[in-house]
Amino acid sequence: MIKDFFAFFKDIWQNRRLLLRFSKNDFKARYAGSFFGVFWAFFTPLVTIFVYWFVFEKGFKAGMTDGSIPFILYLVTGIIVWFFFSDTLLSATNCYREYSYLVKKVVFNIHILPTAKLLSNLYTHFFFIGIAVILTTLYGFIPNLHLLQIVYYLFGLIVMLTGLTWITSSIQPFFSDITPLISVGLQVLMWGSPVLWSINNFPEKYHLLFKLNPLFYVVQGYRDAFFGTAWFWDHWKMGLYFWGVTLVLLIIGSITYSKMRPHFSDVL
Repeated sequence: MIKDFFAFFKDIWQNRRLLLRFSKNDFKARYAGSFFGVFWAFFTPLVTIFVYWFVFEKGFKAGMTDGSIPFILYLVTGIIVWFFFSDTLLSATNCYREYSYLVKKVVFNIHILPTAKLLSNLYTHFFFIGIAVILTTLYGFIPNLHLLQIVYYLFGLIVMLTGLTWITSSIQPFFSDITPLISVGLQVLMWGSPVLWSINNFPEKYHLLFKLNPLFYVVQGYRDAFFGTAWFWDHWKMGLYFWGVTLVLLIIGSITYSKMRPHFSDVL
């Protein structure tokens, strides 16, 4: 099992150039049939951000933060994590069915497909990180060394998504209902993550429950990076929990793929 586990990462490293080319082609192909093309990859999330901001701050007048940070900044610095997580999970889950013609080719290493989908979604994520930097700067939160932590938290999110998508993409060919199940689960997880609200708005007895969500660590980490409020080692207990969960996902993912892979061509 340990040998297979490390073999997965070896495959990804050895195919890094192919992965980069494949991810670029996947990103372009996703919007190839539309008139405005990749414009929609950036426009749709921007509209979503505007709607949330308008409804919760201007409509309900209930920006759900503790008041120390403008709601628009709190929203943007959290929701960019959510966009990347949800888009990657949904697209990577369906990758083997989407590229079924590659699954049936013996010479193609299909194990890189979930990672290719992940890299494809990174392009828009980098764009929104840039938007967040510009907005926070305009509001007086000048970037400092804390911003470098984005690299650490993004790496953690990528590794966690790698394990998670190994599991979901390996199951999907045999259980297609997993896609709508994930969609429903994402709706619940969206409101269970501190994207639109601050944990300080809830009684302390509920804090541990929210922190069991691994995304809590990443979302809060992004905000610490943008607003310079803490270093990642200040939350070392949550960090140990996050990496523990991530390691479990990677192990389960590698085992699931190894068990399911020989039967992909029979069901696709």
